[in-house]
Amino acid sequence: MPTQLTLHLPTSAPGSLTSPFRDSAFEQNKLDAIHRWVPWIAGFSAGFVADVFQQYAPVNEGRAISVLDPFAGVGTTLVEGLRHGFHVAGFEINPFAVLAARVKCTAFTIEPQILAEAIQWFTAQARERTNSIDRAFLKGDDISQCEPAPISHPPVHFRSRVPFFSPAVERKVLHCLDIIREISSTPIQEIVLLALGSILVQISNYSYEPSLGSRKAAGKEEILNADVVGILTTKLQSMFEDIVHYRTEMERFAYVPSAMIIHDSSLCLKSYLAPDSIDIVVTSPPYLNNYHYVRNTRPHLFWLDFIATPAQLRSLENANFGKYWQTVRDAEPIKLDFCLPELEEIIHEIANQNQDKGVYGGQGWANYAASYFNDSYRLCSHLQYVLKPSGVAVIVLGNSIIQGVSVPTDRLFGAIGELCGLKLEGIYLLRDKRVGTSIINSVIRNGKATKVSLYETAVVLRKQ
Repeated sequence: MPTQLTLHLPTSAPGSLTSPFRDSAFEQNKLDAIHRWVPWIAGFSAGFVADVFQQYAPVNEGRAISVLDPFAGVGTTLVEGLRHGFHVAGFEINPFAVLAARVKCTAFTIEPQILAEAIQWFTAQARERTNSIDRAFLKGDDISQCEPAPISHPPVHFRSRVPFFSPAVERKVLHCLDIIREISSTPIQEIVLLALGSILVQISNYSYEPSLGSRKAAGKEEILNADVVGILTTKLQSMFEDIVHYRTEMERFAYVPSAMIIHDSSLCLKSYLAPDSIDIVVTSPPYLNNYHYVRNTRPHLFWLDFIATPAQLRSLENANFGKYWQTVRDAEPIKLDFCLPELEEIIHEIANQNQDKGVYGGQGWANYAASYFNDSYRLCSHLQYVLKPSGVAVIVLGNSIIQGVSVPTDRLFGAIGELCGLKLEGIYLLRDKRVGTSIINSVIRNGKATKVSLYETAVVLRKQ
């Protein structure tokens, strides 16, 4: 059993306790160079990562420092690590996020003049091929008859409840994809592809509210036409400016820090990294809220040609950390792979809720919770393997409410870390309010409406 600790966060409602870290919300990244390139609702702020480095980076005694993010997303931890002169490694299963992380980690190596010329060429080509679409739209003519016709086609198996793009926007996007495929330099091709990916939802009939849904459902008008080339060029120009600054930053180092972005699950970590090889882990696993990270990027995955079939999408869903409720709800009752009585009681309580609703009731959700914490146990065992002695892992987590049962995910994760031989140094409150898909005014076991707050914390584990 884990040892009894005095934590930096009460076990009930969080208070206003001091944290050494800035707000972890990704919203802050929208103003920061490089980090602003791709909106990513599941990420955390660059300022938070910088504070972790300041707090826990070992004094550099003539050796390189290595940083790991097992859930790299679009690369916030990795980019901040490089900007501090650290070697970085990240795992990510979502191929669009892998593209973003790779481009952001390597963009400083591109010659600005070459990139500037490529942007100018791309803009001229895109204008030439799409001007007829705007003329046809203004006249009310058939967009499909505009010349030239694009070579690319909409993804066959991509489905949405309303058309994802209007006809005019769709044809412009297809022309942009054609031109991107004509770029001979892979690094520049990937920069332009990432720029297009970053504006896909902006020019579509969908929006993030915060999950991907139609503009109509959010009370917004559909986008019948958009200056796709202008929006994309503006994005590329801002990326170019960031890269120039990025290169200047990196020139101050006597060596070029390395970046390794691994397109695989972090639960396969031992196949890629040596034991005792990482100084600091900064990460945020998927929360226990059934937020569908994979489906939220379906347009990017299909339209940018990362996947082509629903089967490939399901493969990504099944590889997700903690699974999804939809993938485990029909299974036989899932047991924990370790002994933690407090968690066993919580899962038992969830299983006993709404039993008359079948898989939509408690047992399906109990399977989801058990799967999540089994993967948490596997993750902590991997952290114990990969961290150097005295190495630190800082994990951003949020609490959860499942079937009306409060689940202190952060505290339970800390206890699991101790079961795996790590020392729980503390749990720091980052945000005492956050938006989530869990039910806030929940009916707890006494049947009365109870106000339950969703909060976010940093769990700090150290290898002894």
